[in-house]
Amino acid sequence: MALEDTFAFLNTEEFGTTCQIGGGSNFVGILDSPMDVIAGGVALSREYLLMAKTSDVSSAARGASITVASEAYTVRENRPVDDGLFSELLLSKD
Repeated sequence: MALEDTFAFLNTEEFGTTCQIGGGSNFVGILDSPMDVIAGGVALSREYLLMAKTSDVSSAARGASITVASEAYTVRENRPVDDGLFSELLLSKD
């Protein structure tokens, strides 16, 4: 069954968390921080990925400051997902 409201899961009662780019307006995103095994299994690397509506993060250019759940991050990359309704921000923790 298709979702009637594409943005239904972007709420702070479920998975979403409050975010802000610079001093702009608040929006809701979903932060994921998967751990990757690198260097032939010798080291671990954590990535920070934020999924949000493209219209909310269109101003997030490389080097922009962003706050996610009161934690400071820097945008490394802003890339559209599939049809571009959502974008995924690759972040580094400050």
